[in-house]
Amino acid sequence: MNPNATVPPAPAHGRLPVHCDCEVLPPPSLVQELVAVHEVVRGERTGLRDGVLTVAGDVDADITVPLVTSAAVDVIAPGQRDVRTDTVLDVVPLAVKVDGGVGEGVTRLATGVVLVVTGVDAGGTQLGEAGNSAGVLSERMADAAPGTPDPGDWVIRIAVTIEAGRRMERPGPAAAHRAADVVADRLRRALLDAPPSAVTDRRTLEEPSGPGPRVALVKLVMGQGAMHENLLFPAEPGGVRGAVSLIDLGNLPQQLRVNEVRDGALHSLCCVGPSSKETTLHYYRDPLVEALAEDTDLRLTGVVVVGSPAQEADKRFVARRVGAMVAAAGVDGVVVATEGFGNNHIDFAAEIEEIAKYGTPTVGVCWSAARGMVSGNEYMYALVEVNKAADGQESDVLGENTADAMDARRGIAMLKTLLFGKDTLPSPRSWDAEVPRANQELVEAAAADNGGRPTLTGGMRSEVPVSATAPTPLAPLGRPLSGAVVALVSSAGAHTVGDTPFRPYADYSLREIPATATDDGLTFASGSYDNSDVNADPNCLFPLARLRELAEDGVLGGVSPTHFAMQGGGTEIELVRTRTGPELVRRLEETGVDAVVLIGACGSCHRSAVVLQRLVEQAGIPTVIIASLPAVAAQLGAPRIAATDTPMGAALGAPHDTAQQRRILTAALDLLVDATEAGAVARIAERYRS
Repeated sequence: MNPNATVPPAPAHGRLPVHCDCEVLPPPSLVQELVAVHEVVRGERTGLRDGVLTVAGDVDADITVPLVTSAAVDVIAPGQRDVRTDTVLDVVPLAVKVDGGVGEGVTRLATGVVLVVTGVDAGGTQLGEAGNSAGVLSERMADAAPGTPDPGDWVIRIAVTIEAGRRMERPGPAAAHRAADVVADRLRRALLDAPPSAVTDRRTLEEPSGPGPRVALVKLVMGQGAMHENLLFPAEPGGVRGAVSLIDLGNLPQQLRVNEVRDGALHSLCCVGPSSKETTLHYYRDPLVEALAEDTDLRLTGVVVVGSPAQEADKRFVARRVGAMVAAAGVDGVVVATEGFGNNHIDFAAEIEEIAKYGTPTVGVCWSAARGMVSGNEYMYALVEVNKAADGQESDVLGENTADAMDARRGIAMLKTLLFGKDTLPSPRSWDAEVPRANQELVEAAAADNGGRPTLTGGMRSEVPVSATAPTPLAPLGRPLSGAVVALVSSAGAHTVGDTPFRPYADYSLREIPATATDDGLTFASGSYDNSDVNADPNCLFPLARLRELAEDGVLGGVSPTHFAMQGGGTEIELVRTRTGPELVRRLEETGVDAVVLIGACGSCHRSAVVLQRLVEQAGIPTVIIASLPAVAAQLGAPRIAATDTPMGAALGAPHDTAQQRRILTAALDLLVDATEAGAVARIAERYRS
């Protein structure tokens, strides 16, 4: 190599010339052909002509998808949405590829019509977990959310029924989406076959370019099983066929070009929250993607899509891979956005930390509001709150608490402020709806002098409080473990078969479970995780059989005659503290137990369990929580934590692995004796085995 040789300067387009006989292409562009649909009618054959989409009477016939018992289609006109509906699983744009793959070539998009997928099981149970949007359709969808139909849209509803008992196991909801996609493909064919004259407009979307600071969007989507799954790279925009599951990709970060996201490379299976979860339509017209891509002061390099694993160790690993991917891209700033609420806050916090700790300005966008962050750290100093609900709570209104264009503008202003080397002001100590409103006013005032684009904005305040609670002082175990009577407390919705079921989320009542309850006499109401393990063996989350065995072997003095459970997902901490907690303490004191073992499942279940744990410990009864999400337990000040490397739905280990379940339970009980300071953590060296 010539030591005097120099690297030629980069050309204006930012790429060095390639000296070969091969063709060097610019990033592919995407052409959208818009087809206006003015009316949707039923008829003999599915077709599109003169702005009228005809849906055949047999469009839902001959759908053979395992676990699906039926699928039925109806048409709902604008202004006619005061109809009953099962829970909305998804809202999907009607689009089809004319040429090329997703993210390039030509896509034909129908405007004025969307597909709405609903789901119920054959026993009449809604396919929801942390609430559901069943009810009157007009009341169960936000009016102006990016992921819901526009007021003037026609709705083609695809109502799917799956086999009973499969709603909280990963294959069940996925089957509903596959069945709906069969119908969608038949409608896409009609859109593709429409004559060229049906196209009313064309627009070309280029990959963002320009001289401004390079920024990336990290999009954290839900991915830990059951309804919480997402699909990537389908054959058709927003479709299911041909797509790959993000869970099957290990929830690892996937780098997408901007036009891939704009062209429907993401399909959502997680709209069951439902107000803070995002539909496929939201992904298709994501306001953060659009705002970042269109801002000429910045250059959006791409979108990193990442999932939320079920085990905390995997969450940490995935977060490190996100940090490495962003660092390798050499971007100047990052927006990390997440949907939903609960355990994904662990991923959200970890990913912000892995990016920001190396000096990259990082803004987070999330929903937390009155519920509060489940997990956090000191790097979360610039956060945007997307709440729209007046009371700051999760609701049954689809899309109500999801990011919109105004949230995107505040996020961009916050990022530009950091890029200019200025800090945001600290968040308030507790959620305050006035902070986002005040920030918005500041953003719009500054943008008026920048051609309407958000810019450096002084006085902005981080909108989401992030705090940690000191652990409760330890209550001593008053007798040797071999003489102690122990009770179990579940915040994962455990109850006996035949007892009054819990609400799907935020149920503050208690259920009593007798010590004699058998495995087949226990069931679970909680969601936010794949229920396959607990359906196979309830000892994965409520180890009553293992506790009895330890008492029989003399490890314990005895098993409480009564054990307790609540449904802790989606709760308000204050109500758990003031309503459920005192009642639990009273009953435990009446029972006369010497110690309590608590078990949670999802992120907010863990949070509820720790609130109960602290109150029981403060009443003088020693406690330990078996936590598959120990970061949540530590954040909230749990006095003793037995940390497991297991999925959320199997804190005690794999179903029917009685030896592993005993070892984990025994290690947790030992912490009642061995802990010497509040906040003690015992990391149990057990790996989940399927």
